[in-house]
Amino acid sequence: MPPLSPGTGSLASDCCLKNSQKVIPSSWVKSYSLQGPESGCLLCAVMFTTKRNKKICTSPTDPAVQKLMQNLDKKDKKAKKDKKKGQSPRPRGKPKWQKRQWV
Repeated sequence: MPPLSPGTGSLASDCCLKNSQKVIPSSWVKSYSLQGPESGCLLCAVMFTTKRNKKICTSPTDPAVQKLMQNLDKKDKKAKKDKKKGQSPRPRGKPKWQKRQWV
């Protein structure tokens, strides 16, 4: 068996080969991940996952990309904070199963 070349190890499942130069609307994106040599990939990149589960690779040094990452981090932090507060997703009022009984 030939030796593995860099970036072809079993750890690297989905590496970006090039970065997109297009601006990504924040409304499209639901999450991101970082890739680089530590993850078994040759190219350093930020991989955004869209709400339609598409992967978009971008440059980590692009200011627009950094701002989008910060916005996602804030949104994620806020969601975790709300979850800790114990806010229930159901609307307030009587439970659905509790019906009014007429006498």
